[in-house]
Amino acid sequence: MQESFASFWLSRMALVALVVYVSSAIRLWALAPNALANRLAALLCADLAVWALQAAISYAADDPAVTVALSRAMSWSWPLFPAIALHFAIEISADKKRLRGAAGKAAVVGIYALAAFLAYMLAGPLLRGAVRRAGYWSVDVLPGPGYSAFSAYYLVANLLGMFLVARNWFLSKSRRERSMLGIIVVTHAIALAGGFTTDTVLEALGVDFPKVGVLWAGVWAVGLNIAMERYGFLAPFSPRVTGLLMDRFIERSMDGIAISDSSGRVIYWNDPLATLTGIPAAEAIGVPLRRLQESLVIPDPSTHGVDQIETMARLGDIAMRPLHPMEFKIMHRDGKPRWLQTSAFTIPSAEGEIWAFILRDVTRERRSAEEALERLRRQGHAQKMEALGSLAGGIAHDFNNVLGGIVGATSMIDASLDSADGESPVDISRELDVIRRSVKRATSSVRGLMAFTTDTPRRHEPFSLEESARRMSEFAGRTMGRSIRIRDEGMARGAVVVGDAPQMEQLILNLLINAEHSMTIMRPIGEAGGGVIGLSVKRAEPDEAFLTAHPDAGPGPYWALSVSDEGVGMDERALARAFDPFYTTKDPEHGSGLGLSMVHLIARQHDGFVEASSEPGAGSTFTVYLPAAPAGTAPAGGTPSEGVPQ
Repeated sequence: MQESFASFWLSRMALVALVVYVSSAIRLWALAPNALANRLAALLCADLAVWALQAAISYAADDPAVTVALSRAMSWSWPLFPAIALHFAIEISADKKRLRGAAGKAAVVGIYALAAFLAYMLAGPLLRGAVRRAGYWSVDVLPGPGYSAFSAYYLVANLLGMFLVARNWFLSKSRRERSMLGIIVVTHAIALAGGFTTDTVLEALGVDFPKVGVLWAGVWAVGLNIAMERYGFLAPFSPRVTGLLMDRFIERSMDGIAISDSSGRVIYWNDPLATLTGIPAAEAIGVPLRRLQESLVIPDPSTHGVDQIETMARLGDIAMRPLHPMEFKIMHRDGKPRWLQTSAFTIPSAEGEIWAFILRDVTRERRSAEEALERLRRQGHAQKMEALGSLAGGIAHDFNNVLGGIVGATSMIDASLDSADGESPVDISRELDVIRRSVKRATSSVRGLMAFTTDTPRRHEPFSLEESARRMSEFAGRTMGRSIRIRDEGMARGAVVVGDAPQMEQLILNLLINAEHSMTIMRPIGEAGGGVIGLSVKRAEPDEAFLTAHPDAGPGPYWALSVSDEGVGMDERALARAFDPFYTTKDPEHGSGLGLSMVHLIARQHDGFVEASSEPGAGSTFTVYLPAAPAGTAPAGGTPSEGVPQ
């Protein structure tokens, strides 16, 4: 019989499918030969290869006896295909656990036993012969309950396998795993829908169409290859290989790793941790954590005697909760102190919660942070001296005026006494009043200097922001040039805040000096210097815009301290960097860029915020928002103010 067009192309397509299945089986096996999921995927493709070989010969055969013989020899591959597919789906199911125990083994045996029984039926009682179908010889199966049972088994096994994989896809939180499982279930669905339609549904409807289910299965084989090659192996390592890999990984880690059992005894101590502490693994394993702590950790006075490691590893209170990293100081076996940062997590086990600790040496980072704080403290002191230098000329002039007034008054007293006749009293009250006012003025200047230059610890007590502002206004007004005038209008009474009054006076003086410079030394050459500095203290209620701009702000009322000038102003670029340390728009001889950064730092230390607005040529306004003290709070050494906002 001459080969038909259909048999010619079907046989060659089956050969292509055979190549795809064989190559897929080899690749999937080679990816991870010790992993059951990979072995099952490879076995599935090998089974499909047998089916494709049978189909290729049957499509091209001229003798129906050949088709019957092939069916008796290879029809076992038909029911074995859904059995392997279901076993494969169980292996990668959502619970991630392989079948264990008698029940699990019985389920697997039952799946393959049913497949073997159906294979016997297809090769014997149900095989009726061969029939010419769509231009080639096809197997003729006896219709009835037996064939219906095989069709139902084929469909249910595949659908159940697809359901298990789809369930795993739905429960997975990993994007990579979801992509892999999605490809597997979609390609499986395409292969099942196509094969069941052409091999079962169309035949049942009496449609003369080739049975090409073996070709449809190629879609799934390709999907398995793509999923497992592109998105990772389904199970790349055996438990033994995984254990060896983790051991190598932990040993090569640069961090120290310790593991303790549920009773707190060390069961693992890697080499990097031995280097960090000076305690070898042989000495640490089996020892309780408390004993290691006693020999390593230097008590931290700031913890008030709290057991740091015990607090971190209190299993009953914080089990299964993520822990924030904590730092503690140890004494290395070489006698040198070190700072370690550690984090911990739990690993559930049948014996209880196993604890794992990851430790890292942060001694260098800790020292760098301490050095940075020390540099900042020194820079703050240098900035104070810089501002003091700016005031030196004005202060000297002010003291000359004070001393001149005192000298003049004493001269007038001497003259009055010399001219007195001894009978009528000499009125020197006017001269004494001059001396009294001069001494008071000098005392105020000295107080301002001491508050500005003394490096005292930060206080935390209520003080009057209004009085501090007025004191600094008076002090700065006497030391600045005649072209500068400070207008301290809008000074709300009862503006009480909690913090360090000398630090706040330093903040105010920095803003006043910055405003003076903006109107004098920063003016273009030839332009007259001078202007008015506005100083005010007002109540401010946080609104939505304020809370949006300052997420850390509290809901309570604030006091707003504002300093404005009529100086040169700043553009948007300079304004954005105004509070950066060492950034300045002044000439290097007149500023180091620390003044406004110290303003920002002091405001933040008082839980406050600083806002700035400016335009070139239109001056600048700096507003410091400070939380108001609770109602009825009295400044240190004073009485409660009535104007405190509620």
